[in-house]
Amino acid sequence: MRLYRTCIFLVCVLASAPFFAATEGTATSQQHARADISTIEIERHFIAGPFGQVHVRIARSTQATQKTPLVLFHPTPYSSDYFLKFMQLIATDRTVIAIDTPGYGDSDRPSTLQSIDGYAESAAIVLELMGYGSERNQPVDVLGYHTGTLIATELAIRHPGLVRKLVLPGLPFFIGEERNKAYNDNAKPEPIARDGSHLMKKWEFATAAIQAGISQERAQEHFNDLMQCYPHCWEAYHGVFTYPSENRFPEVQQPVLLITNDGSLKRETEAALPLFPDARLTHINGVSLGGFDLAPEKYVTIIRQFLNGAPGNRKTQKKETDDGRE
Repeated sequence: MRLYRTCIFLVCVLASAPFFAATEGTATSQQHARADISTIEIERHFIAGPFGQVHVRIARSTQATQKTPLVLFHPTPYSSDYFLKFMQLIATDRTVIAIDTPGYGDSDRPSTLQSIDGYAESAAIVLELMGYGSERNQPVDVLGYHTGTLIATELAIRHPGLVRKLVLPGLPFFIGEERNKAYNDNAKPEPIARDGSHLMKKWEFATAAIQAGISQERAQEHFNDLMQCYPHCWEAYHGVFTYPSENRFPEVQQPVLLITNDGSLKRETEAALPLFPDARLTHINGVSLGGFDLAPEKYVTIIRQFLNGAPGNRKTQKKETDDGRE
C-alpha cells in the first residue's frame, strides 16, 4: 500500500510539472512586463504649430530602443490622455508620441474651422520640428482612433516619406447622405445652458464606458478632457464629415492595419477595407467601449505584430480575428 501511494504521488507530481512550469513562465513574463513598464517615462512638451502651441506626450523607455517611433492621434472630443495605458505598454520597445489635435487637450484652438487636411499638416509640421521625416531619414508609424484615423490617413497620403505604416482602429467611413446626416447631427455649435443641464449630457457621454468596466475616476478624467474643449468640441467633426474618404483611401501607399471591435464603427471600418491598396483587418473580440483603457494589452499585441512584421504586399486584403482565425 505504501508503494502504491508513493507511485500515485510521483504520477501526480510528474503530471503537474508542465502546469507549474507554465505558471512559473507566466509569472516570469508578468514580472518582466512590469519591469518593462516601470522603465517608461512620459514627458510633455509644447511645440509651435500653424495654429499656435501644440501639446504632445512622449513616452520612451529608459532602456535603449531601436524600433520605428509610433505617433498617436486621439478621438474627438478627447486628448492624448486617452492613450495613457496603451502608451505605457507599447513604449517598452519604441518611442511613442501622442499629439493633442489643435483645439483639444492642451493644444491651442484654430481661429477657423479646419479640414482634416489642416489637422494633418499641423501634425506634419510638429513632427518635422521634432526631427522626424524623410529628409531626416527618420520615418514614423502612425495610429489614429476615430477622428484620429482620418488625420493619420491624410498625413500618410501627403507625406509618404514620413509615414511607414498605418494602424486604423474604428474608421468613421461615411459617404453620401449618411455622411451628410452625420454632419448635421454632430458638426453643430454646442449649447451652454444657464441651469448647467448641458453638463449632464456630456457627463453621460464621457461616462458611458463605466458600463463596460472603466472606473469612475477614469471616466472623470475623460469628462475633464471634454470640458477642456467645450463648447467647441464639435469643430473637429466638421473635418471628419467633410472628408472625402472614398477618394482619399485609395491614395494610401503604406501597409494598413484596420481594427474593429464589438462596439461602434465596425460596419464602417469593414466597408472601407476594399478601398485601401494594401490592408488587412483584424477584429478584437470581447471589447466594446473603453478598449484602450480596459484592454490595451489586446491592442498592443496585434499592433506590435503588425508594426514589427515585414512590409505588406500590394493589393493585399485580409480579415482575421485577434486569435488568428481568418
